[in-house]
Amino acid sequence: MIDTRLLREKPDDVRAAYQRLGATVDLDGVIAADTRVRDLKNESQTLQAEQNRLSKEIGRAAAGEAREKAKADSMALKEKIAKLEGELASAEAGLDTLLLELPNLPHPSVPVGKDESENVVLREEGSKRSFDFTPKPHWDLGTALDIIDFERGVKISGTRFYVLKGWGARLQRALITLMLDLHTRKHGYVEIYPPYMVRRDCLVGTGNLPKFGDNLYRDAVEDFWFIPTAEVPVTNLYRDEIVDGVVRVDLTIERDKRIVGTVVIDGIGVDVLAEIRRLTD
Repeated sequence: MIDTRLLREKPDDVRAAYQRLGATVDLDGVIAADTRVRDLKNESQTLQAEQNRLSKEIGRAAAGEAREKAKADSMALKEKIAKLEGELASAEAGLDTLLLELPNLPHPSVPVGKDESENVVLREEGSKRSFDFTPKPHWDLGTALDIIDFERGVKISGTRFYVLKGWGARLQRALITLMLDLHTRKHGYVEIYPPYMVRRDCLVGTGNLPKFGDNLYRDAVEDFWFIPTAEVPVTNLYRDEIVDGVVRVDLTIERDKRIVGTVVIDGIGVDVLAEIRRLTD
């Protein structure tokens, strides 16, 4: 969530950052909502102070007309404060919703480009392999080797799904085991297997809700949500806890991640597979 102080103190910087990002954001609406909340808070505090003054006045006043008038004024003020508190709660909830919908600000070091063709390569590791033949894409190789079944994946689950079988299934399982064993045995990581479903506030805290709520699966009765990535439960492991000293959490986690979309490779449209197994640290 964007700090409201940044919106108040440097709105032009925030607006320029969103322009670099290419995001359409009603920043003026968010700032107006923040102003409304602060105005209501100030008014509420002023009325509370007046309420305290009247309470003291009632305590000091002798029985009679002045005391009764102070009590009547206090009751009227109490009702006004209660109404104002309702307006404030509604305004704060509205502001929170607007803030949660705001995209993250790009880091100043991120280069600006019109599309992926203008991405800047920071470094390359190793050497690219060269072939004396034209390599086949994995979807052709997998089908030829009978280790990937796209047709039956689509039949049982729909577009973009697949079935790994035989050596394809064994290969995936071996790669997962390799990465887990490598990082837990040699690099000091701790393997974590968190729940697949989390509470709503976990997804709010990681910025997934309400922004991406339409793209997440959930149990509407219990209000449990399937995680989109491992970062959601991992980030919430120590949420609302106070810990002594410095806690360093190294995590290697196997999880499912849903990807939706289509990529084009050399002019050939290829559906992105709906699930990949991933390791997250």
